[in-house]
Amino acid sequence: MATFDEFPEASMQMPDDVVSQANDRYWNSDAGVNQLARDLELSKGTLYEIIAPLPADVPCPQCDGELAFTNRTARERGFVSCPACGLEDDRERVLARLEEVAHDPTIVEPPTAPDPAVTDPPAAPGRSLETLLVVTALAGVAAGLILGGLLRRR
Repeated sequence: MATFDEFPEASMQMPDDVVSQANDRYWNSDAGVNQLARDLELSKGTLYEIIAPLPADVPCPQCDGELAFTNRTARERGFVSCPACGLEDDRERVLARLEEVAHDPTIVEPPTAPDPAVTDPPAAPGRSLETLLVVTALAGVAAGLILGGLLRRR
């Protein structure tokens, strides 16, 4: 999700009270984004542009910045990110790592990398399409050979 700072044109055009109300209602209610946008008389895109990340009250283990939840889904799943260095990880894993480092000052290794399943992009769809085409072609050839053999026997 985009942060408020990434869209300065939206912040310059939007009154502070609307931005404050939008953020308060987004983070403190279960109302859907479509409903919030209608209630605030904003487009859904504009609403997303003015929503600021919610601080997670956890320091970033890589840069000592402040970790934040970028949206409600991330908050529900405990997924935090650092706007300063780009770290993305599970909040509980970061807290455990910070506690481990606090109890053992001899640990100097960098924090573990985020789970690859969370940050890796999905497999390219072209590869699965190629596989589907090859399998379909082979199935067609096999069906043709079987039908040809059956027709010759008649």
